[in-house]
Amino acid sequence: MAQEDLAVFDNSNFDTEVLARDGLTVVDFWSKTCVPCKQLKKILGQVNGELPDSVVIGTVDGDENLDLLSRYGVRGFPTLMFFRDGEVVETRTGVDRRQVLKKVIEGHA
Repeated sequence: MAQEDLAVFDNSNFDTEVLARDGLTVVDFWSKTCVPCKQLKKILGQVNGELPDSVVIGTVDGDENLDLLSRYGVRGFPTLMFFRDGEVVETRTGVDRRQVLKKVIEGHA
């Protein structure tokens, strides 16, 4: 999968696409003005193509989905949240190296 194949989550589809989904969903909360967010999005796009189809990686534009930021206590960008069967199992902030991020995702898959 290419970078543009990352799912897009927002206030209208988050509950059905993330919380009601079985398996692992990785959610990247980002902002248009955040430079590290662009780095992370590129890394996630690369890693996405190396993971099983059962793992979904998606993004939430924090500038446009303030309700979700508030709901999950997101205070900075980028923030990655790992949801397994609708429950948060890990939260990470900042940008990790590609290999580190891939191992973390595979550990939850």
